[in-house]
This record gives sequence, C-alpha cells and structure tokens, in this order.
Amino acid sequence: MIPFSSELPIRIALAEFDDLALGVGDSAFAALEACAEDQKARSEREGTASPGAFPGVQTARRLFRALGIDPTKHRPSSEALLRRALKGKPLPRVNTLVDVGNWWSLEYLLPIGLYDRDRIEGAVTLRQGRPGEAYDALTGRPLNLEGRYVLADDTGPFGTPITDSERTAISEATRRGAFFVYADPADDPATLRAAVEQLQQRVEEHCGGHASGLAVFEP
Repeated sequence: MIPFSSELPIRIALAEFDDLALGVGDSAFAALEACAEDQKARSEREGTASPGAFPGVQTARRLFRALGIDPTKHRPSSEALLRRALKGKPLPRVNTLVDVGNWWSLEYLLPIGLYDRDRIEGAVTLRQGRPGEAYDALTGRPLNLEGRYVLADDTGPFGTPITDSERTAISEATRRGAFFVYADPADDPATLRAAVEQLQQRVEEHCGGHASGLAVFEP
C-alpha cells in the first residue's frame, strides 16, 4: 500500500484498487441520484432544509474547525454534495469511479479524496499547507494551501478535503486508484472500516477490478 503518515489529529482510512476499467456508465450515477433523492426526502420529512441538521455534516465541520478552517467559507466536499442534493441541483458526472465515490460520500457524509495511484510519487503525508504552497484544483482555479490540511507526496500537495488537484486526478485511463477518507478521531475505527468495506464492494461492482488494500490509521 501507499506509505502513509499523519502530522494531524484526524482518523484516515485508505482504500486501494487495482485493474480498474472505468468509463461513463449509468448504474453508479443512478445510485448517486437515488441517494440524493433520499437525502432530500429525509430533509423534507424531518422539516429542515439545513445541511447542518445532518449529524455527518457536523462531524466534517468539527474536523475543519479543529484545524482552524472555517467550514462556512470552505465547505467539506461531502457537505457541498449534500447542499446540491437538497437544492435539487444536478450532480457532477465524471466517470464511474468518481460516481461511486460521490455516492458513498453523500450517503456517509464524510469527505473523501480520490486519486490515480500511478500519479502519486512516493510516500504520502497528511500535514498543514506551508506558506506559498498551492496547486491547480479540479475547480479550474489555483487553490491556496497555506494553513489548510493537505495530502502531500514527494512532489508536493495533491489533495485536500475541499477539492483535489489536477495532477493526481482520476481519468478513464486510471487503472490503480486510491480513496482517502477523512474521519473524526472519536469515530469508532471498526465502524469506519465497515463503511469503507462497503465502498470497496461498490467499486468492484461498478468499476471492475478489485480491492487491493484497506487500512485505518489512528490519529
């Protein structure tokens, strides 16, 4: 597996996959849309349109605040998905692996990062961004990383729970993938592992290939 270490008080799960066969399919995206409808129906049933009423959102927000990041200015990726779902906005459609990741993140409301393992150079460290660090994000704009928490390899930062870099992005040519899941240190590691095992099953069902590794790292 990818050598990993952390300098920050966050629980991380890492799931790796080999021999992927990606494309733009219907089944995973249909499941993502169904999950969005379920979350919207839940919100209407419980009489609140506020993402903050969802316990998983509060967990992600606590993670951000613990490291000095204002989650009202920089949303966790899972909350950003939920907000789109509650407003009935179209969800992003990239490829089957991204669809599965978004589906899982929207259901469990945990921020995730999804990367092409062949574009990661050497060991990975979770740390705070340093002065002057930035990368070209998937949003199409440079992202300032100073003071934020980042995943960095031997080349430099490539991911955050806000938005990831173009350098390590998944494409239809990706054959080896890696999910990093950000979780509260108070979360039960066995529960987190079980949830990520479900993610592995979904990837194998919708993206071909096979799960090749799973680890939960203590903060």
